[in-house]
Amino acid sequence: MTADLIGNNSDIAVITETHLKVKHTDGVVGIPGYNIFRRDRARRRGGGVALYVRSTLQPTAWRYSSDDSQFELLWVRINSGTVVGAIYHPPRPIYSVMSLLDYIEASINELQCDFPTDQIVLAGDFNQLPDSTLIERTGFLQLVRQPTRGANILDRIYVSGPMYSKISVVRSTVRSDHKAVIAYAEKCDTKSAKSRSIKTFRSVSPASNALFLQLLASID
Repeated sequence: MTADLIGNNSDIAVITETHLKVKHTDGVVGIPGYNIFRRDRARRRGGGVALYVRSTLQPTAWRYSSDDSQFELLWVRINSGTVVGAIYHPPRPIYSVMSLLDYIEASINELQCDFPTDQIVLAGDFNQLPDSTLIERTGFLQLVRQPTRGANILDRIYVSGPMYSKISVVRSTVRSDHKAVIAYAEKCDTKSAKSRSIKTFRSVSPASNALFLQLLASID
């Protein structure tokens, strides 16, 4: 993930299905130069969302006044006048789809009252949540047009107004059956200096492990 963020010169990364729990400290999953914000799934396996935001953007967490822990939705405000939401809607939720839509709509309404001039971005894994229904409830634009898992567009980006000039769906270096979605703003420099070098390393195989254990057995 660090390589992805550096290689794409990313300011913000929305991560879903983090599988993080209270026992996992921020230091374990931290990335230099970025602040991490998390909403871990409570009392159940899997799930969870996180946001990595470049530290220089001075991000701060925002919490909906009627926050409900059953919904995996996390909001972070950026000092540039943008609020970013990370969401994960699992295939078999413990709540109804209608209740999630109500929750999203209500939290966005409160955001727009608190920060009337801010742009709002909602991104993540929506699974089978109806695209048209969410657009109707929020008035947002959906930007992703290419499949992100198989033939389906499960990972989407909704915005309250025009703010991204290019959307790319790429294969991430992170092990996942989902592709990554990268949104570029016009003012962002998407190029980064890269170099190539050759490194040597010790091969690890069952045979080499057996030889190592055989050597250890001969040492007092």
